[in-house]
Amino acid sequence: MKKVAIIGAGIIGLSTCHHLQKRGYQVTLYDDQEPGSGTSFGNAGLIANYATTPLANIDTLRQMPGNLVRRDRSISIDITYTHALAGFGYRFLNAARKSSFSANKAVLIDIIGRAIIANDALIDDVDADDYCTQNGCLQVIRSDREASKKLQAAAKDKQADGVVCQILTREEVLALEPVLNPSHLEGGVYYPDTKHLKSPETFSRCIYRHLQENHLHHIKEKVTGITQDRQGHCRVDTEAGALEYDHLVLCAGIGNNHFLTQLGITLPVVSERGYHIMLDDQAIKLNRPVGWLEHFFYASPMQEGIRLAGTTEFASPHKAANPKRFKQLEAWSRELFDAEVWVTSEWVGARHSTPDGLPVIGRLPDFNNILVAYGHGHLGLTLAGFTGDLVGTLLESNVEAVHGEALSPRRFTS
Repeated sequence: MKKVAIIGAGIIGLSTCHHLQKRGYQVTLYDDQEPGSGTSFGNAGLIANYATTPLANIDTLRQMPGNLVRRDRSISIDITYTHALAGFGYRFLNAARKSSFSANKAVLIDIIGRAIIANDALIDDVDADDYCTQNGCLQVIRSDREASKKLQAAAKDKQADGVVCQILTREEVLALEPVLNPSHLEGGVYYPDTKHLKSPETFSRCIYRHLQENHLHHIKEKVTGITQDRQGHCRVDTEAGALEYDHLVLCAGIGNNHFLTQLGITLPVVSERGYHIMLDDQAIKLNRPVGWLEHFFYASPMQEGIRLAGTTEFASPHKAANPKRFKQLEAWSRELFDAEVWVTSEWVGARHSTPDGLPVIGRLPDFNNILVAYGHGHLGLTLAGFTGDLVGTLLESNVEAVHGEALSPRRFTS
């Protein structure tokens, strides 16, 4: 039985453990934190079947200058982090070219389709059906004279991608979600097939419990180093000692960059921080996630209340949270809902994002027994089942599998 070490107990690492266990590997998980307690904890809970457009596109480039200078901006760049964005920025511009964008979008559409199936299977495998709902999701537009035109364009694009959706009038939106503020509400797009997790953290715990039942070995130590010798054996070092494995999979999110540096490898995966606030839901009865398109965030009904999650802040993952971000989310929540709001908690976490909007999944050049699985951006939860299955396929067949070239780290190193 081959031994595999997985570093990182977020949703990607847990899904990868699950798929490798199913294939008969002896799996050891490394993480000194509780499973699902990192960036995987703070998302909006959406299995985003509609998210078929890479962020690197012409529309983003056109809108970015205006978005960066707005007082209520949803996107910001920390000036002290600009050095880390140099290689990312060049590749982002290249990925936004028409030919590159079209190719990347075709890959994204396909892997999201595969991911929806894989996530359904994962949810069934770990008995997490009670935590998943399918009430669809809404994206709304407010205070926009061109709302009708934008809604038509958005629906047309998604339908062309094979996503089921429909345009709703202001009255139809309010019929689905009466708690929304009717003032300045223009309409929305409804995605009836979208699924939503009531608690991403609880889902992670369900997977972890299932892994433990199948004899997962979890070493709760901080990893201090990784190596691969000439015979292909992979070594993982902690303060408690070192162990060797046949294969190593890096699923530590933005923390992967630290381990890759030890191997002399640099990939253009950057820290794109997201924020959330939790609202007491006594006065806010929300039936499904609602996204406000202009501000790039979702309000999602969770077990603990209403979560407003989103925004984009390119900054070091170690930088202290910006309190203005929390205040802005609170201000938007007061505008979005026709009810008083009370903030019960705040959170910030670092997504790991690539310039072309596709994850990095595959073997490292010159280190054939070490694989990476990160760079999922806003789609970590959505692509978790697909990623774990793909890693299993790569290890099992020893070849690059579906979209291997498009997803491989070699696309950034060759």
